[in-house]
Amino acid sequence: MLLLIPAGILRKWRMVGVDSRVEEMKALLDHESSDVRIVGIYGMGGIGKTTIAKAVYNQIRYTFEGSSCLLNIKEKSEQFNGLVHFQKQLLFDILKMKKFKIDSVDRGIRLIQERIQGKRVIVVLDDVDDLKQIHYLVGQCKSWLGPGSRVIITTRNEHLLTQVQVNGKYEVRKMDEFESLQLFSWHAHPTVDHLDLLVSFMNYAGGLPLALEVLGCHLCGRSVDAWESELEILQKMPHDKIHKILKRSFDSLDHNRKIIFLDIACFFVGLDKEYVITILDGCGFSSKSGIDILVQRALLRIDMQHKLAMHDLIRDMGREIVREESNQYPGKRSRLWFHNEVLSVLHKNTGSEAVEGLILNPFYELRHEERLRTKASFGKGHSLNSPELKGFEANGFTLHLPGLKVEHLKTEVFAKMQNLRLLQINAVHLTGSYEYLSKELIWLCWHVCPLKFLPQNFHLENLVVLEMQYNNLTQIWKGNRILNNLKVLNLSYSRTLIKSPDFLQFPHLEVLLLEECIKLVELHESIKHLKGLVRLSLRDCKKVRNLPESISNLKSLEILNLSGCLQLDKLPEKLGNLATLKKLLADRTAIKQLPSSFSLLKNLKAISLFGHEGTSLESWLSCFSTWISSPKCLNPMNLVRASVVGFYSLGKLVLNNCNLSEAENAIDLGGLSSLQELDLSKNNFCRLPQGIGRLSKLGMLRLKNCAYLQSISELPTNLQILFANDCSSMERLSLSQSPQLIGLSLNHCSNLLEIQGLNLEAIPFIEMIGCDNLPSNFWTNLLQDLSTPSATERLVCFPGREVPNWFSHQSIGSSISFRVPSLSEGEIRMLLICAVCSYMQNGNTPDLDVIIHNKTRKFRHLLVSIPVEHCAKFSHNLFLFQAPVIRNKLKTVDFPEKEMEMFSGEEIEVSFNNWGSGYNEVSKCGVHLLLEKPNDNNGSMVQYLRYDTAEDDEMSAAADDNEISFHSEVDD
Repeated sequence: MLLLIPAGILRKWRMVGVDSRVEEMKALLDHESSDVRIVGIYGMGGIGKTTIAKAVYNQIRYTFEGSSCLLNIKEKSEQFNGLVHFQKQLLFDILKMKKFKIDSVDRGIRLIQERIQGKRVIVVLDDVDDLKQIHYLVGQCKSWLGPGSRVIITTRNEHLLTQVQVNGKYEVRKMDEFESLQLFSWHAHPTVDHLDLLVSFMNYAGGLPLALEVLGCHLCGRSVDAWESELEILQKMPHDKIHKILKRSFDSLDHNRKIIFLDIACFFVGLDKEYVITILDGCGFSSKSGIDILVQRALLRIDMQHKLAMHDLIRDMGREIVREESNQYPGKRSRLWFHNEVLSVLHKNTGSEAVEGLILNPFYELRHEERLRTKASFGKGHSLNSPELKGFEANGFTLHLPGLKVEHLKTEVFAKMQNLRLLQINAVHLTGSYEYLSKELIWLCWHVCPLKFLPQNFHLENLVVLEMQYNNLTQIWKGNRILNNLKVLNLSYSRTLIKSPDFLQFPHLEVLLLEECIKLVELHESIKHLKGLVRLSLRDCKKVRNLPESISNLKSLEILNLSGCLQLDKLPEKLGNLATLKKLLADRTAIKQLPSSFSLLKNLKAISLFGHEGTSLESWLSCFSTWISSPKCLNPMNLVRASVVGFYSLGKLVLNNCNLSEAENAIDLGGLSSLQELDLSKNNFCRLPQGIGRLSKLGMLRLKNCAYLQSISELPTNLQILFANDCSSMERLSLSQSPQLIGLSLNHCSNLLEIQGLNLEAIPFIEMIGCDNLPSNFWTNLLQDLSTPSATERLVCFPGREVPNWFSHQSIGSSISFRVPSLSEGEIRMLLICAVCSYMQNGNTPDLDVIIHNKTRKFRHLLVSIPVEHCAKFSHNLFLFQAPVIRNKLKTVDFPEKEMEMFSGEEIEVSFNNWGSGYNEVSKCGVHLLLEKPNDNNGSMVQYLRYDTAEDDEMSAAADDNEISFHSEVDD
């Protein structure tokens, strides 16, 4: 039986992952500074705050006149005279004197001020949750303590650190895969037989040191069967010790914030923050401030897409709190989400007044293989529990999803749940009187609803959010009903909805989504009364021909999405009255003229007006002329010299496929001073419109498929990304004025002869597939540059059939392995990875994932995803990826906050996967190591295994198939 981790790698468990975090903390403490500094360490329970604080304290305490480390303040201060006890300990630790009589905290803080004032000390205050704890232990420390003193505070509450006005905050990150493996293995002592289960337990712990330690100790010395049994138990309920420690953060919340936390943990993880705030506000909570508190106390995160995110163990802690409300009888709990338990409660009619929320979502219950298959058939970026299931046809009330079961229930099963406020019943067919359903409903989500209209006895008076995608509604209900509280109405993908509702029934509506309602012809005129409407989407409503003029009365509207309304040929004349409009999406419409009031939309930040096949736009000049504010523009001669003005806030402009030609180049875009992104793809001009070079904030320019464009020059100075794929007439490109460029895509610019000002070292991403007319010395210089170290990752794609022969490791097929050199051979400075791919079909091919697999320590990471969408069918292309390495560590996509370390002698495999069949084939691949090793003479570092520049002239472009092959030697 062999241990999975070599003994030389395994370290004392208390120090696993600590060193790097300690160094980061010491940088914040700035030990050399003479001022008094307070630094806070914060994060969720069990993340290692105390461990880091103690490690820092033990390393530097001896450089101070006095030191004190006060642990577990929150818990002990709640005991009788708890703070007095800490005051005595602080004085003793620093002064080494026991004879202090302290009868109150006020007396204690006066003594602390008198006795330690002016001394250079370090104090650790561990697990603080109240300002008074800091006040009674270190008082006004910045004025009391001597120069160079340091105070370290650990807490679960980030906001408390803001109140203290700390000099620095340190958020403890979770452990990466290798650190998790080290810590767990130290405690669990796994064998090779435990390998598969080891990964499952590490995934369950989610990088939380507390969980890794507790579970490792619990599993140590136990059989594989015992490990499997324990994993099954953990999937149903958390480990008791982990639960109790994490629950302390929950216990510190007030009543309303506890409810907010439990609602999110049970129902709303992964949903949009503002959407959840709307629901919870409707329940009577101040949810915005409540969510802020949860974030500050490390119980919740907001991700980059503004969605609610929660560590799995925190989520499970919340769900266990609910489960403990009634261990044996789920129907007596406040929230029900576990599919089998929900079905049991409903089928047995055991619900009760305790139930406040219930989710029955069969999409979650599809087998993993079926979900993957469905996702693959639908496309990238969509999930089964998403409202974006538009690729699936509704047939009655079912979806054609493998394994999806529609539940048939009687309404009377909800009769006892009179306090139900949150309800999701996707793919459920209800029969019976709707009087039985709760009158307290705030959120109703009913995808795949079979009803043709909602019955009158369905009490929805308190409803705030109504989501009914993929339904059979022909109208929302018969007759008139007023829902004063309704703020969000989503009837998207209603394939049978003929007319929109009378909006007088929803006077306070803020979000209206009617996407892909393919039979909907027009909006009800009453929409003008929705004074609070912020977002309106009619995306892909293909039969909508016009919008009511009254839409111009929507004084709060910020987002208007009309994309895919193929028969919509004009916008309301008074559209300019929408003073708050920030985003207008009108792609793939029949719009030929913009209203004269369009230039009044001063707050527009994004416009997208690209055309679609089958619609012949009139001259874009006539459409653009309505944007010109000067009366002189009524004269055609003046119009030629006109400038686009008035759109000072515009950040994004999409004029894709709008038949822009040479005549439109008279229009000057230089007045769009805030423009950050411009898309002029699929247009017919030979040169760029005027003024683009003056757009100082422009960061991205798209010029794809501009087939007549002959050259590009005068680009903005701050341009970062240029897409000019399939500009087949372009011969010259000047980048001299754009030194900030970091991304360049020129695929299939087949006539390109010259690129001026290209700084290969500064651009990490270059695509040049099909640029066959560039001179051979261009490719020579490109490969020479790639063979030298870089501080950043770089990806280059161009035509080719062979791995450059100077690559130190080469292989036939889609994977290759190498061993990490010993330190005497040198440290890896760079990995250069190469793949030769042939493509079997055009279209939306999956990205090519580069997987790096440590075969010695049995873990793998995603190194990079290479976009291959521009590769032509049956073409052969060469992909070169340069990954910088620092001290044998490199960054990966799936764990960007922590480097992956490679140790001497380990076997590393690099493989290429496209997660699809028939798209591409990796026929050859290679890895080249650039090393640094000590110079025997002076101990400096010298490079070797680099590209030999002496062989430049041996490079040549292969004549056959317009592809390029490379020949060089390894520099020995």
